[in-house]
Amino acid sequence: MPWCPECGSEYRDGFKKCNDCDIDLIEELEKSEDEPMEFDSEVFLTSASDDMNTRMIEAKLNDSGIPVLKKHRGAGGYLSIYMGMSTLGVDLYVPSRLFEQAKEILLSEGVLEDIDAAIDNEEDYEDETLIEEESKHQEKKKNRGRILFLLMFPGFIWLAYILMKILIEKLF
Repeated sequence: MPWCPECGSEYRDGFKKCNDCDIDLIEELEKSEDEPMEFDSEVFLTSASDDMNTRMIEAKLNDSGIPVLKKHRGAGGYLSIYMGMSTLGVDLYVPSRLFEQAKEILLSEGVLEDIDAAIDNEEDYEDETLIEEESKHQEKKKNRGRILFLLMFPGFIWLAYILMKILIEKLF
């Protein structure tokens, strides 16, 4: 079976040129030894207070070829979609091998005053807020359950009354 060396398309016997690339076909494609991908873990860089600061920092880093991972705090991702902005802040992460370069770019541009202080504050923030957010979430779940019970209870009583009435009519 002939193959196109450019796009990798396979052709039936009898074809001599690739229709897309207009290149002569070959009988077999060369087996390429793909290099294994090296994955790098992300490292916390800083927190941005709003979407505008986030976009500014992200643009500066992307201009330098540094990818940025954004993680919204709490329900910030939903708020950003629903309202167009989030006031909960965004945590920015970069690959660990590019952390020092990203730190230097942001410090030289004057975007961040002291990134090490931001990192220390982030670690303190995570411990305290995770506990607070979890307790708030549990309380909200309890309140939802109570409200549902109060709304549904009269309906169940009415349904039981109707079923008892039908049952009594059929028996007597």
